Amino acid sequence: MSQFKFNRKIVFLKDILSASLSSFGGPEMHLSVFQKKFVEEKAYITNKELLELNSLTQILPGPSSTQTLICIAYKMGGPSLAFLSLLIWVLPAAFLMSLFAISTNTLDLSIFKFLGPMALAFITYAAFKMTKSVKLNQLSISVIIISAICSFLFHTPYLFPVLLIFGAFINVNFGDKNFVPNKNPLKNIKWANLTLMLGILIFAAILGALTKNQFPQISEPIRLFENTYRMGSMVFGGGNVLNSMILTEFVEFKQKQYLTHQEFTTGLGLLQAIPGPTFTLATFANGIAMKKMGYDISGQLIGCGIGTIAVFLPGTLLIFFLYPIWGQIKTYPIIYRSLDGIIFASIGFLWSSVLVMSKPYFYLNYTNNIISWISLLIFAMTILLLRYTKIPALLIVIMTIVIGFIF
Repeated sequence: MSQFKFNRKIVFLKDILSASLSSFGGPEMHLSVFQKKFVEEKAYITNKELLELNSLTQILPGPSSTQTLICIAYKMGGPSLAFLSLLIWVLPAAFLMSLFAISTNTLDLSIFKFLGPMALAFITYAAFKMTKSVKLNQLSISVIIISAICSFLFHTPYLFPVLLIFGAFINVNFGDKNFVPNKNPLKNIKWANLTLMLGILIFAAILGALTKNQFPQISEPIRLFENTYRMGSMVFGGGNVLNSMILTEFVEFKQKQYLTHQEFTTGLGLLQAIPGPTFTLATFANGIAMKKMGYDISGQLIGCGIGTIAVFLPGTLLIFFLYPIWGQIKTYPIIYRSLDGIIFASIGFLWSSVLVMSKPYFYLNYTNNIISWISLLIFAMTILLLRYTKIPALLIVIMTIVIGFIF
């Protein structure tokens, strides 16, 4: 490697770190940071290439902004640079969420009591934005409503893949058919990363089941990894959809209940205060889950590591598999038609999460109860701030924690 290429890669990794520390607000804001730093300032790629790569990640399960960044790094220096970029992008946020998870051992969580209604406002606003971003017609509305009702009524993680396949099937067969078929076969496919991705999932599931009865101390972290890896393998629509999956699988699913509603909404609220990928909620959730299983701080740190690796690994392996053949894949319009149906189902998951997270507030005593009224006011004010102002999410979180401390 020439000295020039080496220095260019070092500069690129520094830019990744800068992006990681300044990317607040989720995938949409991440894309704008990428555009400013990687297109306008450094010209690593063109704006057309950035949008094209982002469109690739939208048709894949996993963290879309993280996968977009991996594609940029892959283009700049191959898989080794892509892997280093992933680490630099993820680790700051993962470190902060791990710190938050451990701090729950000593901090009084009551100061975070208003993060619940604030987080509900964030996910409600996200659901509105995602709904507005798609073409609403009888088919899309039907898929959204069916997915929302089913995932609300049946709190089971097994329903997610069924509804995603349902959405894809409906849109491919009954959606807009204005496309040009492409029957050319794919060439030069290297299956190693896709095989590894599926093999890890199958191996973790089998190992967790085999050790469940005889070696529970070993089996619990393995099953936690498998649960999170499976979610990372099937989440379409970004971090907000992952949040709904964690809510269903870690909070609502009666056989596990790794987190309470309070712990989930606290983690979701704190997530708004940090830069970087929103998938690091899994870091927090796994750390809390290990505490619920009886592990000490070192066990919690292992749980945070499990969550971080498990949620980002499948999407990364998928990008390593698909990016080299992206030039061929993008000529298959049926891929995009499947995506629309999957996105409709994912929006339904979001609305289901809104309903589930709203339930505790229906039972609050609003008669002469100032805490209940403050919760309602914070929800409404957060919605208004997100809709009509550009106040950073970090500032909203800080104000909410301060109010919780005062009351």
